[in-house]
Amino acid sequence: MLAFANSYTSGTSNARSSGSTVETAGPETHVATPKPTLTSDTLPEGWMQRASDRLDDIAKLGPDWDSYGADPPSPLAIAIASELLLIVDKNFGRLAYEQSQPQVVAPRADGGIQIEWGTRPVEIAVHADPSGVLGYLYVDRQGDIPKYEEVPSASWNEVLRLIAKVVFTVPR
Repeated sequence: MLAFANSYTSGTSNARSSGSTVETAGPETHVATPKPTLTSDTLPEGWMQRASDRLDDIAKLGPDWDSYGADPPSPLAIAIASELLLIVDKNFGRLAYEQSQPQVVAPRADGGIQIEWGTRPVEIAVHADPSGVLGYLYVDRQGDIPKYEEVPSASWNEVLRLIAKVVFTVPR
């Protein structure tokens, strides 16, 4: 919900103004709310719509879209990427709206799609290859020595578990 009022006062209705203050004839309750807060329900266009539009644009790319001989994006890779984004939005968007939105949705030269989440200390780059297989590069810099884990073929559960870890890790 988006709250527009910063404060309001309720009390008896025979209030009169004297300069810059307002006096009421009876007990009153004053409630102050914080500045308006955006949530996924109140944004005019949420990140999922922007990501879907980006995938639509990527799907229109033809052969050699990068002028280096890249394959056109595979319809299966587009479908897998779209499903992954929907699952992330549904499962994490209400709890961590800003953190759940990907920083990158991009085509890959092999016909796959790459989606990236996170900022330091943890990040993940997930790819859907042209045959629909998910893989990832996960980076964790929370300790003294950064950890890198690259998996070319991963399960949906493994990918979603790591995305959740990235989304819900508080940056230092």
